[in-house]
Amino acid sequence: MAFPEDPLGLRAELRIGGTWVDVTKRAYTRDPIRTVAGMSAQGTGVDPASLSLTLNNKDGHFSPRNALSPNYGKLGRNTPVRISVPGGETYLSLDGAPGARAVTAGTGLPAGSTDLDLRVELAPETWSPTDATELLSRWDPAPGRSWVLVVQAKTGRLQVNWSPNGTDSSGAVSPALELQPGERAAVRVTLDVDNGSGSHVITWYKAPTLAGQWTQLGSPTVRSGTTSTYASSTPLSIGDIPTTSWIGMPGRVHGAEIRAGIGGPVAAKVDWATATPGAPSHTDATGRVWALEGDAKITTQEPIGVGEIASWPSRWAPSGQDAWVPVEGAGILRRMQQGRKALNSTLRRRIPSGVPVAYWPMEEGDSATQAYSPVPRCAPLVAPGLDWASADTLPGSSPLPTITAGSTLKASVPAYPASTSWQLEFVYFRAVEPTLLMPILELATGVSPWPRLSVRIGPGGGVTIMGTSADGESSSALLTGGSGPVAGQWNRFRLTLTQDGTLVRISVLILPIGGSGGVWNQSFTGTVGPLRGISGSYTSVLEGTAIGHLSVFSSTGVQVMDYADHGYNRETAGARALRLAAEEGVQLAVVGDPADSALMGPQRPQTLVELLHECAEADGGILMERPDALGLVYRTRTSLYNQSPKLVLPYGAIAPSLEPVEDDQAVRNDVTASRRGGGSGRAVVETGPLSVLPSEQGGVGIYDESVELNLADDSQAQPMASWLAHLGTVDEARYPSIKINLHKHPELIPAALRLRIGDLVRLTGLPLWVGESTTDLHVMQIQHEPRPRAWTVTLVCTPASPYRVGVVGDHVYGRVDTSGTVLAAPVTEDATAWPITVTAGRDWITTAESPSDFPFDVKAGGEVATCTAITGQAEDDFTGRTTSNGWGPAPSGQPWTLLGGVPGDYAVSGGVGQHSMTPRDTIRHTLAAASAADQDLRFDWALSALPVGDSAYIFPMVRATGISSMYFGRVQVAASGAMTLTLRKRSGSETQLGTAYATGLTYTPGTWYTVRLAVTGSTLNLRIWPRGTPEPTAWHLSAVDTDLTAPGSVGCRSLLGGAATNASLIASFDNVHCTPQQMTVARAVNGIRKSHGPGVDVRLAHPTIVAL
Repeated sequence: MAFPEDPLGLRAELRIGGTWVDVTKRAYTRDPIRTVAGMSAQGTGVDPASLSLTLNNKDGHFSPRNALSPNYGKLGRNTPVRISVPGGETYLSLDGAPGARAVTAGTGLPAGSTDLDLRVELAPETWSPTDATELLSRWDPAPGRSWVLVVQAKTGRLQVNWSPNGTDSSGAVSPALELQPGERAAVRVTLDVDNGSGSHVITWYKAPTLAGQWTQLGSPTVRSGTTSTYASSTPLSIGDIPTTSWIGMPGRVHGAEIRAGIGGPVAAKVDWATATPGAPSHTDATGRVWALEGDAKITTQEPIGVGEIASWPSRWAPSGQDAWVPVEGAGILRRMQQGRKALNSTLRRRIPSGVPVAYWPMEEGDSATQAYSPVPRCAPLVAPGLDWASADTLPGSSPLPTITAGSTLKASVPAYPASTSWQLEFVYFRAVEPTLLMPILELATGVSPWPRLSVRIGPGGGVTIMGTSADGESSSALLTGGSGPVAGQWNRFRLTLTQDGTLVRISVLILPIGGSGGVWNQSFTGTVGPLRGISGSYTSVLEGTAIGHLSVFSSTGVQVMDYADHGYNRETAGARALRLAAEEGVQLAVVGDPADSALMGPQRPQTLVELLHECAEADGGILMERPDALGLVYRTRTSLYNQSPKLVLPYGAIAPSLEPVEDDQAVRNDVTASRRGGGSGRAVVETGPLSVLPSEQGGVGIYDESVELNLADDSQAQPMASWLAHLGTVDEARYPSIKINLHKHPELIPAALRLRIGDLVRLTGLPLWVGESTTDLHVMQIQHEPRPRAWTVTLVCTPASPYRVGVVGDHVYGRVDTSGTVLAAPVTEDATAWPITVTAGRDWITTAESPSDFPFDVKAGGEVATCTAITGQAEDDFTGRTTSNGWGPAPSGQPWTLLGGVPGDYAVSGGVGQHSMTPRDTIRHTLAAASAADQDLRFDWALSALPVGDSAYIFPMVRATGISSMYFGRVQVAASGAMTLTLRKRSGSETQLGTAYATGLTYTPGTWYTVRLAVTGSTLNLRIWPRGTPEPTAWHLSAVDTDLTAPGSVGCRSLLGGAATNASLIASFDNVHCTPQQMTVARAVNGIRKSHGPGVDVRLAHPTIVAL
C-alpha cells in the first residue's frame, strides 16, 4: 500500500541541542501544517519563506522557561525547524551530528602498495562548510590511520590524508570544486603510490553521478618518492569519525565506491537508492553490511520547508485541559532583513583579508580628527586639519578626507615579527597636477642606511622615494619614476621593499583605478627593516588631494585591493551574489550561469539583503530561499528562458476552483530605467491591447514606472527599459491559485517535490471558458499543506510566454515574426488553405525555398494551427513531373484547369509547362483557383519561334471566373519581334483598359521574359522585363476598373493569330507565382477551431523575442 491508502509519512522536526528531533506526534492536525515559499499573488518581490504548525504542549515540553522540560535551555530564538515528506529516491541522511555515520568492516580493502581510487556521490548542504567535514574514511587515532577524504572548511575544496604506517600522515588538496550549495555531484580522488618514476601522484575528479562522466580537476599533483597506505583494522566509514576534530557532513549520500587500483576491481560499492527506508543496516553489491550509527538514517524524506522559530508563544485552554504552542518558522531572509547595518565599503571589507599589520580606512565622518583601525593593537591615525568625508567619488570606498594647507597626519605601525620585506599601499586623488614635487607621506623605518623614507609626488605623475640617514646629514633619491599625468582620476600607490642578498629592492606601482599603470624598480645596498610610523605635514601644494585606505603588510605581493578599489565594477550579478554570500557566511546557490547575468556597477555600502536584491533587480532574476536548508538561491534571468515544463498539470488534476485573473496589476507600458549615477532609457509600448493608447483606440492608457538599477554602463538602460515594458505588457492571465490535491493524484508527487520558484508549469486540457487549452506558467509561490492522508499544493503563477526568447538557429525559437500579415479571404472552420496578405515587411518563407523550416505554428483569431507549407495562391515551377494532356496538379494544391483547344495541346516537359499554339486562332487557358480577390500574378514565358504572318499573344489572367469574365494583360509579339502591352478585361465582351505600351523590346525565339499583373481592389498594374534582370520599379501600365470584384482563378493564356502560317509554335511557362501567399495548415492545435474573416491578424504562435 502507498499514500493515500497508507499515511503520508509527514515528519516535523526541531533541531534541539544540535540534533534533529522528531516532533511529528506532537503536531496537532486540527491546524494545518503549512509551508510557503516565494511571492504572494499581490507581491512584487519574493517574501521570506514561512512554515507553521501547532505543537501539543500539555506537558510543557515546548515552554522555554519550564525548568522541568527536557528541552529547558535548548529552545532559543531561531531554533531550526524542518517539515519533510516521503520523496522518490532513497538515500543515506547524515545530519552533521557527532557520530552520525554508516560503517562496515575494513577487511578486503586496498592497502600497502596498491593504488587507491575513492569515489563518493553526495548532496551536502554546502560544499564550503564552516568546519572541515568527513566524507569517506578508514581513520582512527594513531596507529589506526589508513586514509580519509574530507571537505575543507570554507574553501570549496577536498582534502585527502593517508598514512603509510598508521601514525604519520601525508595529505593533498584538490582544486576548487566549483559546486553550488546543495548540488548533487560525485567526487573522486586517485592515489598512484608508485608511478614507476620514483614518485607518487594524486589526481582529482568530479562527475554528475558515480556513473560519470568524470572531469579531471586541474593537473595531477606529482610528489617525489613512493608511498603506501597502512593496512589498518579500522572500519570503512561514511560520515563522522567520532575520534577526530573534524565534524560530520550534513546532507545526503547517494553512493560510494572504493577500488583496488586506479579504475581497478571494486572492493566496496554501496548504492543507497537500493536500501530499505528506515532499516538499521544495508548490504551492498559486494556483500558488505553497512550498519548505521548515531543519527544516520536511510530515508526518502524530502524537505518542503526549513526555517527558524523566533518565538514560542504558549497558549492554553482556561480549563487547563489543553495547551499548545502555535509555531511560526521563517526562512533566513526574515532574520537577514531584521538587521539594518550597511556593509562596509568593498575596500574596507577586503583589505583586512590580506592580514595587514596596520590599516586605516579613513572613512570617518566630516567632523573626525582621527581614523580608526580595524587591526588589533593598531592605534588610531591622528590627522587634525584634514577635510574629512569630502571625497566621495571612489566607487570602492565611503567618503575619504582631503588634504588642506596646514593639516598633518601621524600614525604608528604596531611591532610585527621580523620580515625581509614590507608593502605600503594607499589610494589618492588629485584634481590637478601638483606644481612641485612634494611629500605625501613620511615613513619612519628600520631600513639601513636610510631609515627615513619620503614618498613624494609631483608634476606629470612623477614620483620620487627619498632616503634620509638617521642623523639627517645625508639623503639619496632611491627611486624616481612617472609615466605621465595622473590627475583627475583615483590612483593606487604601492611601495614595496624586499631584501635580495646585500641589496634592497625598492618598487613603486602607480595604478589608475580601473585601468593599467606603471611600475618602477631600483635597488640600493642596505638592509630591510620594519615600517614603524607614518606621518605627513602639508602645504597648499597638495591641497585638495584625497587620501585613504592606508595599509601596511609585512610581506610583498599582497593584492587585496584589486577589484575592491573600484567596487567590483562590471561584476556580473550572479558572481556578485556568490561573493557577497561567501563573504558574509551565507549559503547561496545560483541557478543558471553566473557569468551569463547582467554586468553591475560599483558595490556601495548597503545591507546584505539590499545588495542581493540589487543583484536580482539589475539582472531581472529571482532571489529566493532554499526549501531544504537555511540558505538562499539566486536564479538568473537567463535560467528562466525557454524552459521545458517541470510539471505538466492536466485540467482534471487541478482542484476547484481555477480562477485566472486578467487585471492590470502588472501592467507597465511606459518604463524608464536609469543607471545609478548615470544615464537612462525609456520604452513606451504604443501598439497592442496593453499599450499606452486610450481604451477607445485599443489600448489601456498610460501605466508608467521609473526604476533605478545598479548597471555597469549607460548602454544597458535602454534594453532594460524595453525588457521591463515587454514584461509589463503580456496580454495573458495570471493564476493566483492553482490547487493540486496530491492525495488524489499521487503520480504528480515526484514532479511537485522537484518544483522550484521560477520553474515552468504547463496546464493542459483547459476548458474553452479559461482560454487556450494549453498554457505555460512560471511558478512564483509554492505552498504545501500536508496531512496524514491528504496533501494539497497551491501554486501562484504568472505567464511564462515573455521568457520564450529567440535562439539563433533553433527550429522553434529562432523564427522572426511577420511585421504584418492578415487573412486575405474568409476561411471556414475546416479550411486547410489560408490565403494571407503581407501588409508590412517581407513575404513569408515558402516551402520551395526553405523546406527544412517547416512545420511551425501560427496563430489567428485565438486559434493555433500548424503550418505545413506556404506557397503562392497558385504556384508551380514544373519540376519533378512530366505530363501530357494537361498540366496536372500545382504544388500549391490546385489542379490546373484547361480551357480551349484539346487536352493534347497542354503538357509539362523539361521542367516547364507548355501550350501548343497550333492550330492557330485558338485561345488556350490553364487556370488555378485562388480564394483571395487581391491577386499579384507573375510567370516566366518563352516562344519557340517568332510568329509568321501574324502576331502571337501571351496573357496573364486574374479574377477569372470563366473564359468571358476576367482581367488580363496582353503581351503581343509581332512577326517582327516587336512587343506591345495592353491591359484588358472580359466581362462578356473584351475591353481594352487604357492605352497600349510599346516596350521597345524585340523578341528573339527561346528568350525568357517575366510578366507581372497585379489587381488590388479596383487598381490593375502590369509590367514586363527580361528574366534574370532587375524588375522595373515602375509599372508600365495601370488602370482602374470596378466591374470585377469577386475572387477568381489565375493563370496563363496563349493565342496564335489566325493569319499566322507557323506549322508549329510552342509557348512555355515557368515559375508561376501568385500572391497573396497561401498557408497549408493543420487546424485547432490549441483546441480552438473556428471560421475567420478577411483581415484577421496572422502571426507566429511562438515568435522570436529578443532576450535582454
